Amino acid sequence: MTAGRRRRALSVLLTIVVIAAGSWMWHQLPDLMEVEGPFDVTGDAGEQVSGRDLDLTVTGARTAPSVRVARRPVVPAVGTWVVVDARIAARTSFAQPRAELLVGPNTYAPSDRFTLTGLGRELVPGIDQRGSWIFDVAPDLLERRAPLTLRVWAGDGRLDSRLVVSIPEPDGPPADGPLTVAPVEAAV
Repeated sequence: MTAGRRRRALSVLLTIVVIAAGSWMWHQLPDLMEVEGPFDVTGDAGEQVSGRDLDLTVTGARTAPSVRVARRPVVPAVGTWVVVDARIAARTSFAQPRAELLVGPNTYAPSDRFTLTGLGRELVPGIDQRGSWIFDVAPDLLERRAPLTLRVWAGDGRLDSRLVVSIPEPDGPPADGPLTVAPVEAAV
């Protein structure tokens, strides 16, 4: 083998090694959620859980086949309503809270049928909001007693705290008639 062929073979071999090493490194890099994901602050229902800009206390959870908020019409669920009662406050700045309920392997967003009467409106520092997030959940998950976890964060949640609250089983069996839910109240 001549010197030119050895050099070419070595060049090809080094190129293959560098490409393989680069490919391996690329697959070891963290994904975007690992780099910019939220920082979970955990707690249990009944205790205050505090993040960078939010304070949250989950006061209870209830289930029902239908819900009535204030004097509005009764709203039936496709599955079963899970009503999570809570008190939330912004600590230092205006905040737009977002919430989701984890029931076993499934994630649920609050029903958009209660956006005007449920929690989720902009928070003003120093003014607590008391009310409920209402989720339409598949009934078989509740029958299997899947764990309930509420996650709440402000804004888009990147590189910020996210409040994660474990919720015990909803109080008692589902109500027979419509469950009455109070609209959001603000308190100084």
